[in-house]
Amino acid sequence: MSLISLATLPDGLRLAKGHRDLAIAPINLSVEQCAAINFGKVNLNPAQTQALGQMNRQIVELCRTLPTPLRDSGILAIQQHFTGFQLTNLMNFFTKFYAPSWSLIYWMQQANPTLSEAELEQAICAQGIAYFLHMLDDHISDGQIPISHLLLQLRTHAWTTFMGIAQQLAAPLPEGEALIQTTLDRYFGGIHNPPEITGSEAYADLFRQQMSTTLVMPLIVAHRTGCPIAPLQSAYEEFGIAWRLLDDLRDCAEDTFAGQKSGIYHLLTPEYQSLWARCQGQDETAECWLILRDNLEHSGVLQTLIEQTIDRLDQAQIAALECGLTDYAQEMIALSVPLTAAIG
Repeated sequence: MSLISLATLPDGLRLAKGHRDLAIAPINLSVEQCAAINFGKVNLNPAQTQALGQMNRQIVELCRTLPTPLRDSGILAIQQHFTGFQLTNLMNFFTKFYAPSWSLIYWMQQANPTLSEAELEQAICAQGIAYFLHMLDDHISDGQIPISHLLLQLRTHAWTTFMGIAQQLAAPLPEGEALIQTTLDRYFGGIHNPPEITGSEAYADLFRQQMSTTLVMPLIVAHRTGCPIAPLQSAYEEFGIAWRLLDDLRDCAEDTFAGQKSGIYHLLTPEYQSLWARCQGQDETAECWLILRDNLEHSGVLQTLIEQTIDRLDQAQIAALECGLTDYAQEMIALSVPLTAAIG
């Protein structure tokens, strides 16, 4: 990836990293402070707001494709496991997702409008289904959601719907079918018997594979719109890794007690990695947690994770600019604002 200097950035854009070059002293952040940190808000234009509304309707529409006896139960199951039984949460399912998870498709079309209006709607809605599948597979495989005929049928319908749209949109591409299959193979390669991970880069590389279901639609649209593939994929994956690291930061205690080796774990020394393992099944009162927490809050590990998250957003911004997607690059800046403020 070629470097882009500050002098060559379009008006209104800058690299967040430039604000960190003058950082002087580390800041001790508490676990509670990190749990409250979030990405900045991305303001949607009217067309994007409309597209988001179309995405949000996909969950109910998906349930309507189930066999009649399962339709109401499907909606209730999704509410139970994903929306806290709140109907408003169901109707705004993807509103809480960070906009760059789907807006990339919109901005590629704006840069080179080769898709029909109906195809753009299909692509964005299929991206929503891909994220729903990603969540559903995770929760079923780790036991958070018990397997049932209903959930299996819902998953089958979601996959069938997603694949149908993907194949339809990829049909004009000479290697469209191969593109879909290669990307899905990458996904299953990352979730089926993944290797033991050592270090932050290996952790990020594995997640690149594991988010590949949600990469299918951006790649198809990139080919259809003539967007450069390599920087496009980099922009999306770097954003995805930043999102993963942010979740690790916000869920630090929860991940520790669950025995999840998050991005924070891979920043610890072997001594404290062993302490992390000892915290599995414990709670906030456990001595091992109190010792580990003190280290997290005074060693600079939490700040380092924030810096890594901002750096991923920087890389996503650079890659987006290489694609000519200035507005998508601007979204990365908006996301990074609270993180940069948190570390001064």
